[in-house]
Amino acid sequence: MTQEPYAEVTKESIKQDLRTKDLRCRYYEAIVNTTTDLIAITDGKRIIDANKALIEFCESIHFDILDKAFSFASLFEPIQKFGYIYDGYQDHSWSENVLKGEKSDYRVGIMKEGTLRTFNITLRSLEFFHNIYVMTLSDVTEMMGYKSALEEGIKSSVKDRDKTQFLLRQYDKAIEAATLVFKCDPDGIITFANRALSETFLYAYGELIGKHFSILRGKSITDAIHMAIWERVKAGKIYRGFLELSDKLGGSRYLDASLIPIINQEGEIIEFFSLSHEITEVMEAKEAAIKTLETKNKFFDQVSHELRTPLNAIINFTDSALESFDDIFIDDESRDLVRMYIERSHKNSQHLLKLINSLLDMAKLRSGKERYEIVTTDVVSLVRDVYEATSGLNTKRGLDYLLDVPKMVIPVECDVLRLQQILTNLLSNALKFTDQGKVCIRVVLLPSACWIEIEDTGAGIPEDKLAAIFEPFEQVSAHDLGTGLGLGIVNEYAKGMGMELDVVSTLGQGSCFTLKLPIENKINEEI
Repeated sequence: MTQEPYAEVTKESIKQDLRTKDLRCRYYEAIVNTTTDLIAITDGKRIIDANKALIEFCESIHFDILDKAFSFASLFEPIQKFGYIYDGYQDHSWSENVLKGEKSDYRVGIMKEGTLRTFNITLRSLEFFHNIYVMTLSDVTEMMGYKSALEEGIKSSVKDRDKTQFLLRQYDKAIEAATLVFKCDPDGIITFANRALSETFLYAYGELIGKHFSILRGKSITDAIHMAIWERVKAGKIYRGFLELSDKLGGSRYLDASLIPIINQEGEIIEFFSLSHEITEVMEAKEAAIKTLETKNKFFDQVSHELRTPLNAIINFTDSALESFDDIFIDDESRDLVRMYIERSHKNSQHLLKLINSLLDMAKLRSGKERYEIVTTDVVSLVRDVYEATSGLNTKRGLDYLLDVPKMVIPVECDVLRLQQILTNLLSNALKFTDQGKVCIRVVLLPSACWIEIEDTGAGIPEDKLAAIFEPFEQVSAHDLGTGLGLGIVNEYAKGMGMELDVVSTLGQGSCFTLKLPIENKINEEI
């Protein structure tokens, strides 16, 4: 049977031929009229026949698709992105592009009630006919990304549409830069990692591909935590939480992460998709804030304790003195006892005043309000003066108090009073905690600096105390009688004058404090 000319092909002639050639036609017709897919018979320019779903859909958007004047150009929106085709796309009709088969699927856009509907479109040759096809439109609107942006772009003018597409490209770039993305297969092997994630974890772009995602596992993620996360996502559930991960160099990176299982139509997990934002700075700031709060709490606890101790002693001694006051006029022993109470109260009052002054000095130093009178002075003469002034503090028979300075003038820039206070404090501590052996203060000249060393053979400092020895109220032993503020103030004075204070110590063998001073170039030897 010869097929009718193109212009005479009609729905009735096609049906008649199909009935003649294939008795299953009536069953196919029953099926296509029950499916929700939009199905038509077309030659690419007109619709020869359509199923119930397509007719009703087109009627709802005021198209008579069986009208001879019907045009696909009026039905398919000319969308410029995401692979949508239409009449004139790449200078071809939509049907020519579909029949080329260069892609696995093609899409078209149709406006309905102000909303862009997206359809996958296929063309299959109708058996027994030349250039006649079965067209199928499957609604995939909900699966398409950028839905609302595209709707706005389609409804707007060409200028607005171009602007929308430009903004979408900027959003793409922003997401790529700000969001850390990787994908892995069901076995945990990374199949994609975006540039932002690679750079954050110090890997070259593409370097993570093929590696197991556990390469990013941080130190705080125990085996139990790792397995709990893995079991959750393998069960098809989304994991959300804060994670500490490790970069290529072993550094910690904190992420606000989501790990999402991707499931196919058969309910099988085909891959895992991870979206994360780095919060390392936030977590570090949180840790710093917690540490600062703990330090402040410790400081105030220690201040309260230090102030309370002499104050309680003053109260107790004055109470005792008042109780014995009446007896001092008739009893010599009572007078001596009251005198002792008053002397101890006075001593504790001085200790309390010294503590308060030290606290005020520390507060002034920490606030940056301390002012230094910087002048040029000979450090050798200054050290010799401090040594002589503190010689009277050495009252122990088995202790040698030594001075070791070069015979030259070494000019330094400093606040003379503050430098004397630093050295006096360090020497008094050395003499206090050294019972035998030696305490030595020496000046060492280097090419670009002058060091003042105060070395002793005393009790030494425990290793766990060395790191915090210059912190307020930090004391070497629990039975120290000092306030624990001295070394803190000394260190602040040194930093305020541009000097550096270091300490090395061995418990039971002694300590050496080194004050490092920048020096002037003019150094004169004395004969």
